[in-house]
Amino acid sequence: MTETIYYNSWLTEYKKPFGAVSVNEEVTFTLTCECPVVEPVCLVVQKDFGDTFEVKMRPDGLSQHQVTIQLTEGQGLYYYFFKLTLQKEHQTRIVYYGNNKRFKGGEGQIYEDEHQVKPYQLTSYLYEDPSPKWYREGVAYHIFVDRFCNGNEDGTVLNPKRNSFLYAHQEDLPMYIKNKDGEVIRWEFYGGNLKGIIQKLPYLKALGITILYLSPIFEARSNHKYDTGDFMKIDPMFGDEETFKELIQKAEKNGMHILLDGVFNHSGADSRYFNLFGTYNEKGAYQSNESIYSNWYTFKKFPEFYESWWGVRDLPKLNTENPEVRSFIYEGKNSVIRKWSKLGIGGWRLDVADELSDDVLKGIRSALDETVPNSVLIGEVWEDVSNKISYNKRRHYIEGGMLHGAMNYPFREIIIGLLQNTITPQEAAEKWMNLKENYPAEAFKSNFNNIGTHDSKRILTILDRNVSKLKQAMALLFVLPGVPCLYYGDEAGLEGNEDPDNRRMYPWGRENNEIQMFAKKMSAIRNKEGSLREGDFYPFSQGGLMGIIRLVSKEEFVIALLNTSNEKIHLETSAIPEQYDLNIPSFLNENQIEHIQIEGNGMVLLKKEIDQETMIHII
Repeated sequence: MTETIYYNSWLTEYKKPFGAVSVNEEVTFTLTCECPVVEPVCLVVQKDFGDTFEVKMRPDGLSQHQVTIQLTEGQGLYYYFFKLTLQKEHQTRIVYYGNNKRFKGGEGQIYEDEHQVKPYQLTSYLYEDPSPKWYREGVAYHIFVDRFCNGNEDGTVLNPKRNSFLYAHQEDLPMYIKNKDGEVIRWEFYGGNLKGIIQKLPYLKALGITILYLSPIFEARSNHKYDTGDFMKIDPMFGDEETFKELIQKAEKNGMHILLDGVFNHSGADSRYFNLFGTYNEKGAYQSNESIYSNWYTFKKFPEFYESWWGVRDLPKLNTENPEVRSFIYEGKNSVIRKWSKLGIGGWRLDVADELSDDVLKGIRSALDETVPNSVLIGEVWEDVSNKISYNKRRHYIEGGMLHGAMNYPFREIIIGLLQNTITPQEAAEKWMNLKENYPAEAFKSNFNNIGTHDSKRILTILDRNVSKLKQAMALLFVLPGVPCLYYGDEAGLEGNEDPDNRRMYPWGRENNEIQMFAKKMSAIRNKEGSLREGDFYPFSQGGLMGIIRLVSKEEFVIALLNTSNEKIHLETSAIPEQYDLNIPSFLNENQIEHIQIEGNGMVLLKKEIDQETMIHII
């Protein structure tokens, strides 16, 4: 008799409920065993970095074994697999059924050696932690302030910094002037400012933007401002506090919230707190052990050797375990978080969140909730945040009371791999489902999606200037679950390799109208379609065809079909394997989308509304 053992973590007939579960919630596991087994069949569970225990599964019918457990060990990760004793001709042997070797969830496989088993991940969270509705249903725009728009009528640059230079033309390509050690010795500026953002609010509104995510705006020596000089002051090149208040007020009138970039792991060496160059009158930690800031940093040998972010001398690391630093950043009544949040911003994006401890992240979230209850907190994490290990510690970012979501670099990696044909649509679907399974549902919906940032190559450059593929990337950005965020200029066809080339000035008057109109159309579709904002998510594939269903109900949904090949593809729903509980083939056939044709590198977007008999093409 053929040994048939089967389990699929994506189907509720095998694991219920789907995906991550709350602490103490019951989870039911069902294993199919169409082969002679010796009782008991066991579920083997290990708490992350904790004990392993076995639970006997009860027979349920002729070929199934089932067990229901509660995750009583608290929040965090659990790992599990199944243990069976098979009998054949009076001989027995122990086998194991675990995750597939790609460790991606869904359908698993049999293992003969327990030490080779790849277990399934099960995330346990404290409580549902939804982000604000305005954020979750919004469309964001990432502005690198110096590179967006100079709002001065005569084009003069506000308060140029000493020992820096200004570009002669906005079309000039950015470059660094560095010394032999690779350190920037002259910062350069285009002159973008807050007044310029105010001036372009009508453009952003027409683009469908509802969230403005600004690169750091506080005083700093550099153009990027991640080397903060004074957390309590707007950089004079950008404007002042009154201009910022005006931006907040006018953005609100245009239906927009503002997210600030919080850089709290480090300051600049040229800051009032460290004061390496003596720029500030008050003595900094570098200048004297008697400085009030001396304990804000960690010196290995005073004053020349100190801890810094990734060894970058210009970015000395703040000691966020110091109560004074915590009070300054978020705990105190006049802390950085509280001061700027009180002005009416929508929330913060935390730079290098994995460099901040869980306690600090909880503290920032608590201070933010107390100050502006309907605000959002997003973290910069480049990996799957559900199982991230940082500095040898498992992190608990999205398990309740910390981050609402994270910058979704994993989604970006999948999109690029799919469109560069380095991964297949089937592999992309698998990777997306793996993330959906690992994240608490609310965190999954609250991720900050991107196809480009100031830390990555421009998407048009990555895709070799292929506008058709760029449109597919943008379509995925707006169709996938999470909050879409456009990096300034991507919608205008701006190109650029790695930093600093990815930080060119916005090409006002030289935009690619085709790309711009497509971005505007996708933004309008997402803002209109509830399925794209709140619907469940089901990816599927057929050869070179990538399919995505965003579903509120079987009467209301949107389907995106992207042809990642150069050849014309006909959608044959009968050829699509049954996946998930949705039963995709029959679902699609019921809605009359058999034999749809998609051109090479083309796409089709369809929707169905309640009381509507057939599908409608919306792009």
